[in-house]
Amino acid sequence: MNHGQRAAQPAEPAILCGLAAVVMAYGWGYRGIVGHEGGAMVPGALLGLALCLGTNRFDWHRRAAVAGLFGAVGWAWGGSFSYMEQTFYTVSDSFPDVFYGYSCLFLLGGLWAGIGGAVLGLAFTLPRSRLERFAGPFLAISGVFLFLHVYLLFSPDVRDSIARKTAQHFHDADAFAAIIVVIVSAVYALVRRKEREEAVLFLACALAWWAGYLGFTKFGGISLAPPFRNEGWGGVVGILAVLLIYLVRRQNRAALMLSLYGVVGGGIAFALAVFVRHPVRVGWWKFAAWGGTLQWKIAEESFGLFMGLAIAFGVLRLARGALAPAAEDVPPRRLDVFAVFTMLVGLTWINFRRAPMAWVDRYKLVTNEPVAGLMPWTWYTLFGVVFTIVLTYALYLYLHNALPLAPSNAYGKGAFVFLMLMWITVLVGFMQMLPGANKEDHPLVDATFIALSGIATLIVLAHGRAAHAETAPAAVVPSSDPRWNVGWRYLAVWVLVPVMLLIVSALSMAMQHGPADGARLRFGPNAYWRDALQVVGTWEVIGTASNVVGDSFKSEPNVIQTVEFARDRSVTLTLRSGETISDTHTWRHKDSIVWLEWYSAIPRHPEQTSIPLTFYGGNICLTRPPGQDQSGFLVLRPLPSM
Repeated sequence: MNHGQRAAQPAEPAILCGLAAVVMAYGWGYRGIVGHEGGAMVPGALLGLALCLGTNRFDWHRRAAVAGLFGAVGWAWGGSFSYMEQTFYTVSDSFPDVFYGYSCLFLLGGLWAGIGGAVLGLAFTLPRSRLERFAGPFLAISGVFLFLHVYLLFSPDVRDSIARKTAQHFHDADAFAAIIVVIVSAVYALVRRKEREEAVLFLACALAWWAGYLGFTKFGGISLAPPFRNEGWGGVVGILAVLLIYLVRRQNRAALMLSLYGVVGGGIAFALAVFVRHPVRVGWWKFAAWGGTLQWKIAEESFGLFMGLAIAFGVLRLARGALAPAAEDVPPRRLDVFAVFTMLVGLTWINFRRAPMAWVDRYKLVTNEPVAGLMPWTWYTLFGVVFTIVLTYALYLYLHNALPLAPSNAYGKGAFVFLMLMWITVLVGFMQMLPGANKEDHPLVDATFIALSGIATLIVLAHGRAAHAETAPAAVVPSSDPRWNVGWRYLAVWVLVPVMLLIVSALSMAMQHGPADGARLRFGPNAYWRDALQVVGTWEVIGTASNVVGDSFKSEPNVIQTVEFARDRSVTLTLRSGETISDTHTWRHKDSIVWLEWYSAIPRHPEQTSIPLTFYGGNICLTRPPGQDQSGFLVLRPLPSM
């Protein structure tokens, strides 16, 4: 090396942390559009890719696709979380409820990023042969999920039955999915001895999900947001516990450190993100003129930014501490191709399908009628098949070293996949949101997406000029070395967490005068969920009243004899003729009011409407449904449960 040259550093903090933060901010904003586990996999994949590209380490550049795959899997676990109710607590006028809301957000964010960091850490530390053995059970489980998804798509009665049983008996959590993982991973462990240890880890996580859910919620009675939200958080606690135990037993202190950084960093990130959007949410000071614009995107993108920073700090420590390169003991192409296929094909199918569904169902932009003999969903499926064939053929050529478009170095290949995934999702998000542009924050949401993606693209392109300086670390420190232990600074952060939660709770209340619109209480006699629980059961129509408070009550028969409100939010009517009507009406709780959603299960029904329920004296009073004499209100009284 010439004396005028400077040795390449394993990581530039500004590049690594900035790229991770921006990418996760975009990714989590995108996840807010598509939701659920599939949506959460996108920011996880982008983060894994970005963390590898944000360094000058050749060994990590080679693992960019693998890190993207493991990041996607790691952040998918928490995709089923329900956290809307907790944000409603933070805008109430009761300090215990506000503090509780922020504390719950800290818990959920910590679970999400803790699991993500643990799984992502495996990509940086395990030999490639071990990582390949995880692909087998993952592919088997995903294949069964795909089969069941297609089957249930064409079996609505079975699908609805599963959804109802899950809502009625398992707190609307991912019980069905957990059962599938238990069965598939157990069978896989029996028949595939070579990958048994990896399959058993999937099995242990699924069993831990059941142990956590049953212990905390089903029998423990702990609900974060009762009564009808997804309460699978206890199961995710079990999954995180299994992963931490696995890393401790394997003495993988490097991945353990990344997971622990995720726990505290993700928790702080979620609580701070909701606090950052609080002035807009409550219309405090100059933010009153915003009218609540972009409040959710502010929270989502802030959560992603802070969480991305937390994980980047852990990866930066690994880079600066010269973590030993993980063994490349098998050819890399096979796992790389599998990872790219999962990210560019699998995630595109999972998330892009929501766009045409929104065009047909939500926005009514496309008539759900045959075109040239085929339904719209069939045409969209054919478009997706063509895309899949083209990309699969390109990966086939790459696998056989015959793809002329493939960049020549590892950084270029990782950057190509990163940019493809990011800009495909930008396009998908735009297509999904555009039909509702007159009702949503469009084009501001798309503007933030394009700005964040543009910044990330510039960073990746500019950093690519240093690709020729790719280096392995000057020293090697194994993942089992005690220097990767978190240390006293990490523990000090935990000590400060309750202080932070108290401060943001107090500041949130100081910004508002009384409860904000949509505020809810978790505790006390006025807690919103008490009314929601009160409606569950069977009610008899006993007459009519002249007003909503039940004055001038008149006992008279009605065509409807009883109304049953079930825990799964379905409504069953029994007519005086003996006829039973189900799968037609539903109910919900919104803005502290229980609503009967008349004909909500039948799209575009002419009598479709929302009817508020009023509780008084143990009875229910509601406006007569359409199709009946609209004068007066129906009065319902509860029937004793059997």
